[in-house]
Amino acid sequence: MKPIRQAELNHYNDTINNKFAQKARDIKTEIVQQAQQLSEKKKKSFLKELKVEAKLKKANLVYKKYKKFVEEKDRIERELQTQVRKMAEEVETHLEQYSNARAWHVSFDGYDIRDEDPVEYFHKKINEARYMEAENHCTKNHKIRNILEHKKEYAKNILYSGGDINTVASELKKAFEEAKIEFALPKSLIQITA
Repeated sequence: MKPIRQAELNHYNDTINNKFAQKARDIKTEIVQQAQQLSEKKKKSFLKELKVEAKLKKANLVYKKYKKFVEEKDRIERELQTQVRKMAEEVETHLEQYSNARAWHVSFDGYDIRDEDPVEYFHKKINEARYMEAENHCTKNHKIRNILEHKKEYAKNILYSGGDINTVASELKKAFEEAKIEFALPKSLIQITA
């Protein structure tokens, strides 16, 4: 008896694997076709067998209600956003007119509905404008500041009066003393004016 050689062993092994794999694929194809036919045949009876038709109908009704709600919610959301934008634009226009009339350096545009509540947004802007007006009022009515501005104007008038250096220096010294501001003058100028 002659033993099988390695090359023959490998050849027969490959042939077995290939032939059986091909036959297995053919059988799988046949099984898939038969399963599809059987599945189509049992389509109606299978639902009845599972007793799920009523639950599917209920699920479908609930889903339709849900979809209708989502569509309605989206429509209502768009309408409300439009109303908010419209009202914000009215407030913005109104406040911009005041801003222009009162020379505020505050811009009321830039409101975005996705960012914040319009009332909060406009309150922040109004607070800026209110502070600005208060600061302007305080600045305008501050006695010492006003006196200081007048003294500065007086000192500028002395400076540009066209007088000689000694007279200008002497008058500036008096203006600075009246404003309670130190003014260092060279002693040589003070002595000449004295």
